[in-house]
Amino acid sequence: MKYMTRREPQRLQLSVAALRVFLALLVSLSFVPRAPAETFDQVSALRALEKRVKSVVANCKPAFVFIKGDQGAGYSSGSGFCISPDGYVLTNDHVIAGARSVVAYMTGGRYFKAAVVGKDPGGDVALLKLEGKGKFPFVKLGDSQAVRPGQRVLALGDPFLTGSENVFVPGAPANFEPAVSMGIVSAVHRYSETYNDAIQVDLAVNRGNSGGPLITLDGKVVGINGKIETRFALGINTGVGYAVPSNQISRFMKHLEAAEGGAVLHGKIEGLEVGERADEKAGLPVVGVRPGSPAAASGFRAGDLLERLGGLPVRTRTRYKGILGTYPAGDTVAAEILRAGEKLTLKAVLVAGGKAHLGLIPRTIESDVAGVGVGSVVRSSPAQRAGIKEGDIVTMFDGQPVTSTTELKRVMNQRRPGDTVVLKLSRAGADLELKVTLGGK
Repeated sequence: MKYMTRREPQRLQLSVAALRVFLALLVSLSFVPRAPAETFDQVSALRALEKRVKSVVANCKPAFVFIKGDQGAGYSSGSGFCISPDGYVLTNDHVIAGARSVVAYMTGGRYFKAAVVGKDPGGDVALLKLEGKGKFPFVKLGDSQAVRPGQRVLALGDPFLTGSENVFVPGAPANFEPAVSMGIVSAVHRYSETYNDAIQVDLAVNRGNSGGPLITLDGKVVGINGKIETRFALGINTGVGYAVPSNQISRFMKHLEAAEGGAVLHGKIEGLEVGERADEKAGLPVVGVRPGSPAAASGFRAGDLLERLGGLPVRTRTRYKGILGTYPAGDTVAAEILRAGEKLTLKAVLVAGGKAHLGLIPRTIESDVAGVGVGSVVRSSPAQRAGIKEGDIVTMFDGQPVTSTTELKRVMNQRRPGDTVVLKLSRAGADLELKVTLGGK
């Protein structure tokens, strides 16, 4: 009992000391600065963004395709994406240019042969069709006109073929999983070679990304990634990439679908001459209109001030060419002009530049009818659109008799792209009369 009695004061002292430490800790904690409310809001916003990005990638990835084109002595590779449940695929024209055959691999490795439906070399776009049955996963084209600088965007692609052919680790099996990168829209309406109205982006796109989709955070495709600016002759990303805008692609779709593997040409307002700029006014001066041209037929006059084209403001000749570069030949574009203080809207029919083009390949046809026999008709040509067929005999060209290929070329050379002429034909003994709007070549 004495032992226990002697130890009691010491136990009491320890308990008091522990209590003091505990109280001191409570006091110190009460003075720890708390994280401001906005910090938690920022973290929540970042988590929400991450969740959104993951969702968009998961939804779009099944529609992505890896493209390989057999060039004979080698092959070309790139990216693409399916835009319809029946297997239509968009990519860059340079990805499949010169390919004898094309194979498209879906995410995971399932593959199909792909037929080239139509090409737009001037805009670096190609439309393919997967040769397979079933319902394919696809993404939808959005409104590229709504894209703004600073907006976050995503890119799906196969940079340096790391998903389809690992060039860094020879022999490594391909997993056919596309890579994703995120960045912002740096600028819109950029003009760079054949990219007439491009979306400029700062996200990582490299060789192999060509043909892949540029995607907004709501899961819509607003462009095809296809061109990058490089330095020191190195084909790697420098933070400046260009995408063909979806609205331009949409304008070409019906022409690409009807091209039967051929090329679709871009259009211009034939016969219209514009100035460099009108610094004192918001518009572009019309300095000349060729008499009898499609521009004259549309109602343009020298002295007009072209304010808007296709609904977009026009302040420089470069911007004018950039807007026109987003339309195919044969389309009509609205031109808003100012004339003597009055605002007018003209409808301009776009035609391809160069020499007048009909699209006939002549051949000799045994017949009592004097004229030029049609051996074949070029796909997507003015002749095909007008209804001219193989085996027809052209007897008159806009009132002038033609009895030989030389005469047909002579009268053609007197015309310009965009002119509408009347052809008289003989078909299986019957006489026909067709109107043809000449193209350019």
